Amino acid sequence: MQRTALVLGVLLTVLAAPCWSAAGVDDYPMTAQAIAPGVYAVLTPARDFPNAQNKGWNSNSAFVVTDGGVLLFDTGTSQTIGEALKRAIAKVTDQPVRWIVNSHGHGDHWLGNAAFYREGVTIYASPRVKQRVETEGQEWISRFERMTDGATGHSDVIVPNFEIDERTEAVIGGLRVVFIPSGNSHSPGDILVWLPQRKVLLAGDVVYSDRMPSTFDSDVRQWIRFLGDLEAIKPVVVVPGHGAVTDAAALRRQREFLSTLWAVVKQGYEDGKTDFEIVPLAREALRQYKAGYPGFDDKLGRDVSHVYLQVEAALF
Repeated sequence: MQRTALVLGVLLTVLAAPCWSAAGVDDYPMTAQAIAPGVYAVLTPARDFPNAQNKGWNSNSAFVVTDGGVLLFDTGTSQTIGEALKRAIAKVTDQPVRWIVNSHGHGDHWLGNAAFYREGVTIYASPRVKQRVETEGQEWISRFERMTDGATGHSDVIVPNFEIDERTEAVIGGLRVVFIPSGNSHSPGDILVWLPQRKVLLAGDVVYSDRMPSTFDSDVRQWIRFLGDLEAIKPVVVVPGHGAVTDAAALRRQREFLSTLWAVVKQGYEDGKTDFEIVPLAREALRQYKAGYPGFDDKLGRDVSHVYLQVEAALF
């Protein structure tokens, strides 16, 4: 009787387990888009967080073909997505990926590292991002597995091996590259890459073009200031972390959006309103941006709550 109960319990546990299956490389139809001489963007059509529909592929990558190899900016949400990205790069060049930049600590931008890593490959990141990769890697893998119903599967966590903690200029493969820390704008440790000879800015999640910016890990006041600094360098082409390739106009639009959001929340806080009460005020003040930022209605409430806490902290 006890044996029967044990077998039944095991059977019920198996039946109740989620029927997940990992996606394969062919599930990610990536194409490299030329955006400047030797510079390419690989853009996801997704405009949301990783989920079962997009199989976890929700962030953009970019790469630069140089005389000495390929510089890759962001590697995607999983090792398999990294393999798909590798295949897209191979259709453009037979040069190996020798340098990788992990723009920030959110796993959808660096879990593909394992697809490219081998001895001699340099992975650049800020000290804060390196620490996050080391301590949060398995958490990101588990989170994305849940969010995508298992599509992202297993990934090896490969930690960056070269730290960038200040604005740094380097010549990589004969091309001038400028690493620009954001001052923790979108998230702690963000790094952007500026290619002055190509007038291209690889921005990561510091810039969103046609997707609602995510503020949960941000310093909004610093983000506003930093976007102004980026406008001053006058990029011709901007590759955002999410959304279509854009230009300097997107920097101005996002700066104005965040500035208005901050001002509305600050005024509401000073008037004694709760974050919930401020949401309709923010929706009205920001209505002109709705068409350009898919996800506006779904995410605005969360953004108001995030900014509300920052306003409260700033006033104290």
